[in-house]
Amino acid sequence: MSDDLPPQRFQPPFESPSESSPLSSATRSSASLRDSLTSSHKKWIIVVLAMISFTHIMDFMVLMPLGPKLMSIFQITPQQFSFLVSIYSFTAGIFGFLGSLVFDRLDRKHALIGAYIGFLFGTLSCALAPTYPVLLMARALSGAFGGLISGISFAIIGDIFSIHERGAATGKLMASFSLAATAGVPTGLLLSTKFGWHAPFTAIVSFGIVAIFIAHKVIPNVNTHLKSHYSSIFSGVIENLSDGNSRMALFTTFMMTLSQFVVIPFISPYLVSNVGFPESHLPLVYLLGGTITIFSGPWVGKLCDRFTAQRVFIKTGLLFILPVFIITHLHNTSLAITLFVSTMFFMLSNSRMIPAMTIISSSIPPSRRGSFMSLNSCLQQLGAAFASFIGGIVVTQAMPGAEFQGFSHTAYIAATFGVLAYIFGQRIKTVS
Repeated sequence: MSDDLPPQRFQPPFESPSESSPLSSATRSSASLRDSLTSSHKKWIIVVLAMISFTHIMDFMVLMPLGPKLMSIFQITPQQFSFLVSIYSFTAGIFGFLGSLVFDRLDRKHALIGAYIGFLFGTLSCALAPTYPVLLMARALSGAFGGLISGISFAIIGDIFSIHERGAATGKLMASFSLAATAGVPTGLLLSTKFGWHAPFTAIVSFGIVAIFIAHKVIPNVNTHLKSHYSSIFSGVIENLSDGNSRMALFTTFMMTLSQFVVIPFISPYLVSNVGFPESHLPLVYLLGGTITIFSGPWVGKLCDRFTAQRVFIKTGLLFILPVFIITHLHNTSLAITLFVSTMFFMLSNSRMIPAMTIISSSIPPSRRGSFMSLNSCLQQLGAAFASFIGGIVVTQAMPGAEFQGFSHTAYIAATFGVLAYIFGQRIKTVS
């Protein structure tokens, strides 16, 4: 977003700007929409998308540090806990695919608000769940709708922000992921300690109600892509899968997700059981990791706009492997070292994701950006589910409270997938 324009008073629109004459393509229509929005308005769009992403990511992330508490309350095994993580991603992946069939036929604003309402209902169901089976079904419901949110949000960014400002916009949106870790997860842990594990989910729903009202006021109708029509409901998916550049982008997303989520779900339980990290100090892991990425994320995004996302990805694509190996091999170390390693893990993972997502969202034309980003989200969620499932097989625990075995093996799996993501990512070409 350009900071050179003079400040302008923002007046939230209720409808997208009208066009004086028909345009010949969805690309030109998207450019018209971008030009009609002020710099101030674009900043507010990022703010509200960040609010929505904050609740979605917090809902996903807050479950992982609650792992030790939930395993104790429900008397479940690490494998059963991994089902709570993976079922969310699995249903998100299925609905992400279904979304790829219809999202280029819908106004992106309406699609986002509809999916968000379904997500909030699923999260409310989590807050009211009395048993493990009910919680498992509630997580499936919230994941089904939550999985649609990310793809629509990045499609909106792709339509509203030009390639020269998309890196900064992506960095700021992904800063909301970090904020969810920094403020959301520690707050969720504190709420669960004081009011019970249901409380974080209730808080997410309350915040989400405010976010959905603001989204209705701030986000314009994004429907310029509707000028391009598909002959059948599967046409968009077929085009995305038949396009070599799109396939390369999808492979990159899948490999990056596998490399991260084979490790992430078990970090908190491992630190508590094997490293001797006090459970009461777990909020510090997410507080420090999230804080540094709040500042590093927008900075990396600006680098993408200045030097191109491709060049930034080449520099950052493999850096995360180092903290992965260190954190999976920690044993009885100091609090300071543990926090330093976990902070580097979150920062370097985020630093490669920003240029990657900027490249991926620019690898397709606007006419099928919605279907592609939804399909991309589908692979992302299925990758997280598959990786969590792999982690649940590799990482074992003889009995509740005992040390975890096999966590160090996940580092080699993560490194393999990370290298493949790096190779695929360098081959993606920018389209629009």
